[in-house]
Amino acid sequence: MLDVDRLPAPAVLEALPIFPLPNVVFLPGMVLPLNVFEPRYLELVDHVLERGMHIGVPLLRPEESLLEEEDRALPLHDPGDERPAIEGIFGIGQIIGHQRLPDGRRFIRLEGLGRVRAREELPMGEHHFRRLAVEALPETIPCDHHALAVLEAQIERMAETFDDDEREMIRSVLALDDERIIVYAIASLIPNVELTSTIRHGMRGDPMSHLRLLQRCLAADDPDERVALLSTRAQRLIDVLCESDSFPVSSLN
Repeated sequence: MLDVDRLPAPAVLEALPIFPLPNVVFLPGMVLPLNVFEPRYLELVDHVLERGMHIGVPLLRPEESLLEEEDRALPLHDPGDERPAIEGIFGIGQIIGHQRLPDGRRFIRLEGLGRVRAREELPMGEHHFRRLAVEALPETIPCDHHALAVLEAQIERMAETFDDDEREMIRSVLALDDERIIVYAIASLIPNVELTSTIRHGMRGDPMSHLRLLQRCLAADDPDERVALLSTRAQRLIDVLCESDSFPVSSLN
């Protein structure tokens, strides 16, 4: 957890409701808006509103044939029945906003508190949503400050290709007080830069690649491994931007 004082109670971790998604990796520090309309997830929202407000948001595991070897090696939770497999490490959040809409839908906002590892799937019982016994994972500060400084410099370099508002957004990310949050924010930033770059230059994007990067970051054992992974990806993107003449001429002198 990012804040040990917000560690969910043991009873919550022993029966955590989950909201699996096919296209979201829920990172610590992230605020995730969800438009809830399926009956089973409306039931889930009512359940957690009475029991600590915590929800796990795992990424659904794609077909093995679509994954690279590195991704196939990541922790997997597969209940072995009709319930789909999910990534074994995922984000846990707490509801910080809840709105009942006239048509019965709910609009909720989840704040990412940290990461958990799936231990065991619980029987459905009277519920129509899935619950897991999970283990909370620690969130430590990066030890290799030089590597983090290099990564931040790479992000600043990429920012040269964007307009003033976008550059200001990137600077605000790098100015955050918590280095753990900075790393996760950079993890979410790089895919957005990649997507923007592909759109601007008429290239074809790869959403799966972006999701896999985020899941690898989430599953990394320590923050230095996370920084190294992001730095490699950032340098690859910088090389692409250089080849496409995306940087201002003055920045190349």
